[in-house]
Amino acid sequence: MSRAIRIVITVILACICQTDLVKYIRIATIAPDMLTVFLVLLTGYTGAYGGFCAGSLLAMLYDASVGYVLAINLVCYTFIGWGGHSPSGARKIIARSMNVKLRKVKHKSYLELMLICFFLTLMREIVYIGYLFLIGAEQSMVTILRALLCAAYSSAMILPGSFVVHKIMSIHPFKRKQGDDLTGDSDVMGNNR
Repeated sequence: MSRAIRIVITVILACICQTDLVKYIRIATIAPDMLTVFLVLLTGYTGAYGGFCAGSLLAMLYDASVGYVLAINLVCYTFIGWGGHSPSGARKIIARSMNVKLRKVKHKSYLELMLICFFLTLMREIVYIGYLFLIGAEQSMVTILRALLCAAYSSAMILPGSFVVHKIMSIHPFKRKQGDDLTGDSDVMGNNR
């Protein structure tokens, strides 16, 4: 299966999880941002450019499915897709500090992903709070606390999400066997005519 098809399948699954699954896993009306979870995990397979493209597609599909006309999700998720794996982005800064501070901890990669997801979800929540402030909605400390809890819950969803994304990105149903002759040219196979 082509890498682009696997990315699109992951993006569609992320939109389905955000619109349907989140209703069932809310804790005290706080839901994780599954789009950021899947996007952070996906950038580990695709890199910064693939994350940028997947973030754009993800935001457009999500906006179309929930009926938002604003481009706030497009800006946020495109940046999250790029920033989650860019060489000068969050992953490099967190990896450098974790190598210094946590030398003896195993599975640092999951901890890195959880921290990246936490900070990128928090960034998206702050942008959304800023938008609500600009349109005149009242904000309180409860809104900021909800943003922190949403970011923490999203980072906790990295572990179950990593299993799903790994399964999707490691599928190769059209993997050909070594030595298969796709062109029908028997000279390549070693059979001279």
